[in-house]
Amino acid sequence: MKPAAILLLLLFSFGCTRQSKDLPVYGQMPGFQLLDQSGKAFADKDLRGKVCVVNFVFTSCGMTCPMLTRRMKGVQDQLLENFTPEIQQKVQIVSFSVDPERDTPERLLAYAKEYGADARLWVFLTGPLSDITRTVVDGFKISMGKQPVPQQGEAEIFEVVHGEKFVLVDAQGRIRGYYDSDRSGIKRMLSDLKALLKESSA
Repeated sequence: MKPAAILLLLLFSFGCTRQSKDLPVYGQMPGFQLLDQSGKAFADKDLRGKVCVVNFVFTSCGMTCPMLTRRMKGVQDQLLENFTPEIQQKVQIVSFSVDPERDTPERLLAYAKEYGADARLWVFLTGPLSDITRTVVDGFKISMGKQPVPQQGEAEIFEVVHGEKFVLVDAQGRIRGYYDSDRSGIKRMLSDLKALLKESSA
């Protein structure tokens, strides 16, 4: 049996019911040139040909981001447990820091290790704030910013706020879905991910 046929059989065996043609196209993934957790340059061109699962976090977040990162770790585990290495090479998990002024590659590397991120599948990205803002807000249409925290005293303190959606990008760099980070949203995203993998392997 040809490798492509084996791949399609495997995808169907995991309950891929939706078809890629049923998924809307929300636009094109933005172009960017950033740094990954190892300090190496990483650009949008490095994602072409892969189906990408994207989210937005920052390392000093104490509430929402740990949950989002654990959910993404669950996605990673699904890929590692259910897909062959050949299929895994067709997928990339991407987490953009929305606090790049503090999230250096070193901090992202420590964060990635803390949550058990597999560097073969999962990349964490940071860079100049203007580049991150353009990529996240203008490109992916996900909100991010800072808002002041009410307090006494002269020093002004801000907290980082950002959107919590997961984003699915196909192998042609097109944005194909936005998903809630709850269990039902992740389940739907995984189903659509399989449909896009089937499309890219046809």
